Amino acid sequence: MTEALMIFKNRFITCLNLVSLLIFMPLFAFAQNEIERERSSLQGIAELGFTVNLEANISLNEKGELEVTSITDDLRQRLADADIRIISDDEVRSSDQIPFLYMHINSMDAGEGLVPFSISLRFYQPVKLVLNRDRQSSASTWETGMVGIVSYDQLYVIQQAAADLILEFIDDYRRVNL
Repeated sequence: MTEALMIFKNRFITCLNLVSLLIFMPLFAFAQNEIERERSSLQGIAELGFTVNLEANISLNEKGELEVTSITDDLRQRLADADIRIISDDEVRSSDQIPFLYMHINSMDAGEGLVPFSISLRFYQPVKLVLNRDRQSSASTWETGMVGIVSYDQLYVIQQAAADLILEFIDDYRRVNL
């Protein structure tokens, strides 16, 4: 009787795994299609604006380890080194027809020497809303991000993580434009 029970249990687990695979397989395909769709939205973009927004609480700002200017300059240089033309901030602000890359870094001093952070990187470009009488707007067509936690002596890791996300953008940009 125990052998029959074991055979039944093994068959049941096999059937359960098969059903799970059949249920979740379309989700994997959808995710891959979404990645390709986001990547293809970068095709033909000749130039773009770029800005970084850094949010940190007062105690973290007082440490002076994270400076939006140095982060922005480093990331702009990485984009320029990849032959991606960056439009001036003034020009981007003057028109809603210019695509732009927007990075938001949120960090806080949680005490006990720990700094949790999140970074999101989004590419916005002009779009037409066909269901709303072809109204013009801007929409995020590509995005990536990450979360992490560092100690006070490892705050530079936040800037490195931001650079990694820029490299991910550059990689996707190159895949569809070179």
